[in-house]
Amino acid sequence: MPLERRDFIKLAAAASLAEVAGVTSAAAADDPRLVRVLEVPTDGAKSVLYAQRANLFRKRGITADIVSMGSGASIFAAIIGGSADIGAGSLFPVFAAYARGVPLRIIAPASIYASDHADTLLLVQKDSPIRAARDLNGKTIGVDAVKDVNGTATRAWMDLHGGDGKTLRLVELRPPEQLSALDTGRIDSVVLKPPFLTLALQSGKFRVLGQPLDAIAPRFLLSSWVSSADFIAKNPDVVNAFVAALTEAAHYTNADQAATTDLVAAFTGQDAALLGSGVRTITAETVTLAELQRPLDFALKYGIIDQRFDLSGLLAASFPMTRGSRG
Repeated sequence: MPLERRDFIKLAAAASLAEVAGVTSAAAADDPRLVRVLEVPTDGAKSVLYAQRANLFRKRGITADIVSMGSGASIFAAIIGGSADIGAGSLFPVFAAYARGVPLRIIAPASIYASDHADTLLLVQKDSPIRAARDLNGKTIGVDAVKDVNGTATRAWMDLHGGDGKTLRLVELRPPEQLSALDTGRIDSVVLKPPFLTLALQSGKFRVLGQPLDAIAPRFLLSSWVSSADFIAKNPDVVNAFVAALTEAAHYTNADQAATTDLVAAFTGQDAALLGSGVRTITAETVTLAELQRPLDFALKYGIIDQRFDLSGLLAASFPMTRGSRG
């Protein structure tokens, strides 16, 4: 079932005690306004990390305390619980939360998935007998959360390629744990993004089975930056400054991926040379309505949400939308 409001409050309490304990309080009034930011430790963090290093936040009167957290669902729970101001994660938990009345709002796009530049791949062990979608029937996959995009998309991908997606068993693991779980045989498959994808492919111990996110669309918004409706209403200038800095950073980091290799390596605990040699995530600068509507339609079709809603209520005024559609 989708997360209820009470589930977010419980998660928020746990997040406050465990993973957000180091988030500092607001700076003095004379200093730049401190924004408490949570991000999953993947290559998608590069724009916010670059914005902080290049003083793109500071020149707009804010600064960011950026803390790593294991999953988007935990990040969103911490925001609702008041332990953080802004965070990033997959669209699907945001859709599910909003559909259940949780007051999250999307303030900016984060990462784009593009089939012709796929940075999210389904992997199995190199010597695994799993060779096709049907071979995953009854097997296990490591996921960030049961209702996350990777597990649901893999089930849909199986259905499209001769398998039975409903038989795939989902095992919740933090992203840093998923590769080791596949390596030791605790799970049969996993969908990874950089830097963990790069580490897996260059180890020579795993092989690509498919591109499961293609089951959603060839191109769509994969993750987003969110805040609570209350924080946005009380701090519109802070939110607008944060989004403007992110947009400027995204333009730069997309053009010069190498400039962020050391930042992402330090944030994720991975080797910089290894990270730099692999595929990198595309950061969204703006998105079209179609790139948002496609994952929403998929979420409804596959039960992540149980009711259709108008995207306009979920998007904050700060969200940089490009009018039109993309094929």
